[in-house]
Amino acid sequence: MTPVTLTAPAPAAPAPAPPASPRGRLRRALPVLFPVAVVTGIAFALYDRAGELAALVLRPGSVPYLLAALAANAGAVLLSMATWRTLLSDLGPRVPGRAATRIYFTSYLGKYVPGAVWGVLAQLRMGGAAGVPAPVVLAVFLLNLIVAVLTGLAVGPIAAPWTIGAEAWWLVLPGAVTLLLVVKPRLLHRLAATAARLARRPAPEARASDRGMRRALASATGSWAVGGLHLWALAVMLGAPPLTALPVCVGGFALATAAASLVVVLPDGWGAREALLLLALTAVLPWQEATAAAVASRVVCTLSEVLVGGASLLLTLPRRTTPPTDPKERT
Repeated sequence: MTPVTLTAPAPAAPAPAPPASPRGRLRRALPVLFPVAVVTGIAFALYDRAGELAALVLRPGSVPYLLAALAANAGAVLLSMATWRTLLSDLGPRVPGRAATRIYFTSYLGKYVPGAVWGVLAQLRMGGAAGVPAPVVLAVFLLNLIVAVLTGLAVGPIAAPWTIGAEAWWLVLPGAVTLLLVVKPRLLHRLAATAARLARRPAPEARASDRGMRRALASATGSWAVGGLHLWALAVMLGAPPLTALPVCVGGFALATAAASLVVVLPDGWGAREALLLLALTAVLPWQEATAAAVASRVVCTLSEVLVGGASLLLTLPRRTTPPTDPKERT
């Protein structure tokens, strides 16, 4: 009888991996596409405006005003980050300062991409990596947007006596609503639920404390007040009377930016903000100078936001950890 040799069965070939879904491919490509889109949006914001900026720089004595405008808007950006971080620390788990700064400025620069969804996606992706649940990220984003818009509309009416006159009495309504929210901050959650319902999204479940809401309202109001000083510096540089121009510029900038931010189809309210700024600035400047101030405001804001955001992202780059050395290698 011939011996029978048993051979082990050949290992089965591994099953082919299922093809990646379009959503999966988009999720993997997002870290590359998002920075490219942001840089493209910033370049588009500054496109064809280098001539106006050069003309302003070449004006006699203009450099101190331009530096003051850059510093003022940079301070406003930092105060807006303080508003967001106040809500984040109040609503969610503790996030280290470096990680929180990277999350905020990555999504903040995303406003230069058309559509309001990119900033939310950036916060969801990076917030999830930092251990913040998605419902908390969405609640912080929505509350921060509502706080920024309401306080901007509340600061805006201080420009009304010089721009619209007595007919602008209805502009005090946002200020009255904001004051009511300072007294009863929990009403902000109802506004957030209403906004989510209009967007056909579930209402945020996370709730901030009254103290956290008041701190967020205070820092957001301070951000509008400091940010408006950049427009005031530009207007005074172009010949506006300083005392009259101060409330016009602070209120006009807050009202124009808050209103234009609701036009989500335009990156950072391009065009809409300039049109509203022009209406306010004509109260203290001739038409030509008012147009120059509105254009210069866009350039100054873009430059200061890129400088502050870029510097913050560079300073918070993840630190490289060196692998521990083997003790035997030291001997």
